[in-house]
Amino acid sequence: MFGQSRVSRMQTDSLKVITANIMISDPDLNIRYMNKAVMDLLKEAESDLKKELPRFEFSKLIGSNIDIFHKTPSHQRNLLAALKTQHKATIWVGHRAFDLIVTPLLDGGKTTGFVVEWANAKERLQNLDYQAQMAAISRSQGIIEFTTDGEIVTANENFLKAIDYRLDEIKGRNHSMLVNQDYAKSPEYRQFWDALRRGEVQSAEFTRYGKNGKVVVINAAYNPILDSNGKVTKVVKFATDVTERVNAVNAIGSALTRLADGDLSFTLDTPFAPDFEGLRRTMNEALTQMRNTLGSVAHSTGQIDNGTREISQSAEDLSKRTEQQAASLEETAAALDQITVNVSNASKRADEARHAAATASENALRSGKVVDDAVGAMSRIESSSNQISNIIGVIDEIAFQTNLLALNAGVEAARAGEAGKGFAVVAQEVRELAQRSAQAAKEIKELIRNSSNEVSTGVKLVSETGDALRTIQQNIVAVNEHMEAITSSAREQATGLSEVNSAVNQMDQVTQQNAAMVEETNAASASLAQETARLRELIEKFRLGNAAAPRQLAVANATHRATSSPARSMMAKVARSVGAPAQSEGWSEF
Repeated sequence: MFGQSRVSRMQTDSLKVITANIMISDPDLNIRYMNKAVMDLLKEAESDLKKELPRFEFSKLIGSNIDIFHKTPSHQRNLLAALKTQHKATIWVGHRAFDLIVTPLLDGGKTTGFVVEWANAKERLQNLDYQAQMAAISRSQGIIEFTTDGEIVTANENFLKAIDYRLDEIKGRNHSMLVNQDYAKSPEYRQFWDALRRGEVQSAEFTRYGKNGKVVVINAAYNPILDSNGKVTKVVKFATDVTERVNAVNAIGSALTRLADGDLSFTLDTPFAPDFEGLRRTMNEALTQMRNTLGSVAHSTGQIDNGTREISQSAEDLSKRTEQQAASLEETAAALDQITVNVSNASKRADEARHAAATASENALRSGKVVDDAVGAMSRIESSSNQISNIIGVIDEIAFQTNLLALNAGVEAARAGEAGKGFAVVAQEVRELAQRSAQAAKEIKELIRNSSNEVSTGVKLVSETGDALRTIQQNIVAVNEHMEAITSSAREQATGLSEVNSAVNQMDQVTQQNAAMVEETNAASASLAQETARLRELIEKFRLGNAAAPRQLAVANATHRATSSPARSMMAKVARSVGAPAQSEGWSEF
């Protein structure tokens, strides 16, 4: 057993006051002693240790077995059982790391216990990490160290390679050897180092000068290093050589400046560093693409320019033609309005004529009846004349007989002598009356004969008049039928002309709208021509090297476009559709 009797009072007191973290166990690995340092260490870590080691309890550590620190105690027991020399190890409990130095206590070859020295491995591991980081930084960056006065202490291989110096050529010399001499004498340079001595980090992109005036551009940070009292003891600069990048950026910047000035006639022929060579190729490809594109744009601009000029001219001509067409349609509409009025009036007159013809037909029909009545009356008059003629014939016979009787009476009176004189006178008077009656009858008969002849002539004439009236009636009926047809045709013509008039008025409105649209198209074409001219002016500002100039391209294609313009073909169709003269006012080109 390891007991207090085996350890002197002086040794125990010394263990209490030393800063080393000491723990002592017996051969059975039971903890018998812990100095104050290790107790403080384990007490501070108790909460973290309990998360990983549920059996750990700081207040009961004295007398506990060290197995409470191990998840697999058998491994550690086997290791300690065979341990004859000092053993070092690092253990992790959760996120805490501890360095352990285990020393067996031997008495004549027999293990009487173990002394375990504990140490928090955090700082050691951090230092190892910092060293590894510094090694990594040294492999990728240039590092140079200065005193607070700017004297070069040391530099790594990367920095020396960047400035083409060896360490023995710069060690002990001042930082000012690496900067422009005018800058080294300036107040700004003194302020730069004053800031470093105050502990202020200076980081930026710096231009430095190496051996034989070699220009080096570095992206660097000047870092003041402080001691435990916060005093700057030295300055360490971490630098990355960005000379090739800066050269590439400057070359690209110069190219972009020329590009901004409209110069596309160049390429970047000087190779860049391998890391930036792809950028140079890309820039050259972009320049080539832009030259080709702007050349094509220039070519297209020339075509568009000529096309817009042709469209503008065509639109102007079309506008004039449309205005003329609108005026003609307006006149046609006015003429059609007048024709429609005239046709309407003619239709009304035809209708009135139809009514007059119908009235004439009715009158002719009535006249025919009157003539028929007149013919009948004349026939009756002729019959009466014949009867009167017969009566006159009887009267003439009576007069003849009377005259004969009177003659006989005169003869008898003559025979009677004196007695018959009176009777002879009467007979003579009777004979004279008979003669006068016979003469009157003869005259009446002559008159009746003449009257009969006249009546016959009148009957004939009245009959002929009836025939003529019937013919007139038939003609009037035919005229009436024709007038009916004319009236119907005039009515249909008036209706058709009204529809034509409406259509022409609509065409007039549409033509007026088309004229307005043509005016808008003309204005748009003029605006497009202006914009195209402006675009051509902008294109002409670019220098494309061997590419043809936009104006030259436009001139080279002018002749072909003059004979094969789609706008001209379209306008030719428009001209044919509106009946415009094929060879007037320049339309032969459309």
